[in-house]
Amino acid sequence: MNMLQVLRFLALWSFIGSSLFSLFVIFVFRSGAVYASRRMDGTLKEEIPLRGYLAMAAFLLAILGFFVLSNYFGFVISSLRLNFGSIYLLNLALYLILFLFDTVVIDGLVLARWRPGFLRLSNEIGRDSMKEHIKKSIPIGLAFGIFLAAVSAALTSFLWAD
Repeated sequence: MNMLQVLRFLALWSFIGSSLFSLFVIFVFRSGAVYASRRMDGTLKEEIPLRGYLAMAAFLLAILGFFVLSNYFGFVISSLRLNFGSIYLLNLALYLILFLFDTVVIDGLVLARWRPGFLRLSNEIGRDSMKEHIKKSIPIGLAFGIFLAAVSAALTSFLWAD
């Protein structure tokens, strides 16, 4: 896989992932589902109900599925053979791009500053709560990214190994 193929892969799947994530954010805020695991200010609850854990687990599985599908459509069907390390690095780079999109665009700009009415945000969600949310989510999000990239690379290697 050459540098142009890497950039194409990251650009395409970052765009698709950011678009899907934006739709997900709209859905969870408009439906109120976000408050299953979060307080009205957007920060995680101290005691999360089972429904909240299930929603978070489903979201993580969706991210994992997205990575495996991006690997499949991005290079497996193109007959590009990559080793575990290359797949891991591509998935980690893709995760970091999506994490940056979530942190800067969704949390920092949309939820903290713009606050569009169609999202039906609670009055408590604002700059201060999003600042707190971002501070807490960076180490946790990075740890999950390392884990998800490794699992998706392992699944891809296992499913489509020569």
